[in-house]
Amino acid sequence: MHASSTPNVTAAEATRRRDFRLYWIAGAVDQLGSQTSGIVFPLVTLAVTGSPAAAGLVGALALAGRLAAAPVAGVLADRLPRKQMMVVSLVVAAVVMATLFAGVAVGAVTLALLAGAAFVEGVAQSGYEAAGAGSIRRVLPADDKLALSRLEARNHAVQVVGPVIGGALYQLGRWVPFLVDAVSYVVSACLVSAIRTDLTPVRAERTSFLADLRNGLRFVWQQPFLRFVTIWAAAINFTFGALIYYAILTSGQQGAPAASIGLILAVASIGGLTGALAAPAVFARVRPMTVIVVSSWAMVALVVAMSQARQTWTYGLLFGLVFLLSPLLGVIFQSRVIALTPDELQGRVGTVMGTAGEVLQTPAPLLAGLLVAWYSPSAVALVFAALLALLAVYTTASLRHLRAGTEEGEDGSEPPPGPEPSSGPESEAEPKPESQVEEARR
Repeated sequence: MHASSTPNVTAAEATRRRDFRLYWIAGAVDQLGSQTSGIVFPLVTLAVTGSPAAAGLVGALALAGRLAAAPVAGVLADRLPRKQMMVVSLVVAAVVMATLFAGVAVGAVTLALLAGAAFVEGVAQSGYEAAGAGSIRRVLPADDKLALSRLEARNHAVQVVGPVIGGALYQLGRWVPFLVDAVSYVVSACLVSAIRTDLTPVRAERTSFLADLRNGLRFVWQQPFLRFVTIWAAAINFTFGALIYYAILTSGQQGAPAASIGLILAVASIGGLTGALAAPAVFARVRPMTVIVVSSWAMVALVVAMSQARQTWTYGLLFGLVFLLSPLLGVIFQSRVIALTPDELQGRVGTVMGTAGEVLQTPAPLLAGLLVAWYSPSAVALVFAALLALLAVYTTASLRHLRAGTEEGEDGSEPPPGPEPSSGPESEAEPKPESQVEEARR
């Protein structure tokens, strides 16, 4: 009987790995298209209107669409078939980008069209990301930290090449990046459609929309590990966002050319890519708790060193090292968040965490601009180092909760993070939210 069950397990794992590859590629194509068009959105708006304020408005509406749709998308991702939700969201975004491409190509583009396209695309992206966050547990292979490291590497790689491709395509024609983005959405939708795993959420009971929303928020807040990761991610997003603008503005004040300033962003992304690729080797040799503590305080030291930077390449080097460390923490935290969250709450938990980070990141450029205008570059860097030091103190003080969340299964014996889909009631093996809370507390 044992011998006959082995092929089934192997086949299930093979399907999971195949579907994870499709999930990975679909996300890469989607992000590459978005990065390609994202860099030219303000350029086209500026060319059409001649107003930097209008370009800023379009960018703000894109973020507003994501944030406005996030609570609804998170609940729907735990109610609706997730694969279909991802496909529909991608198709909507494709239609929006195709409309914008046509408007730019025939010279009929207006500020209203650009603003509306940015907002609707933001809404569609929110739906895709919420359903994708809810689905990842089902497609994640048993070697989850390796798989999550590859997701981190994918994201950083796209950030490196996406803007470069977008700028090159813009030189061919203003409409070209939007056409490429529309095609990327269609390709991503086809890849998601090819996933065989049943991504439909399993719900034990039917509740109202508001009750679902409250349950997701309550679960994140009552789970000590999830609460920590939400606060940590929001704080790190805010600090990193402000740091990037600080480096750009300070370099600009010092007369650095635009190409050199762009190098800072490129080196930072390359650092993140390197850290994500190195993560599996690090985890094979170093315990998660050690990685968390050392990385948290090392980032503080690097930003303190940034206060003494006077040349653009120095900023780039220090940023590269900071971003090299952050994926290590991200992989550790994301791995346990996925494993600790029941399937029926995956979409809402992922949306709560992502939205908290985006909301707090929004005022970061403004803060950086004010600080650079009021204080010396050294003083501003020390302000951000102090913020990271507070976060490192919070991390160190939360070691008990982190140990409960990260040290389970670190020997590699942890079972795959997702149950096989079933057509019946919720599996008894799938832990209830209350049992998850008690498990983390113990």
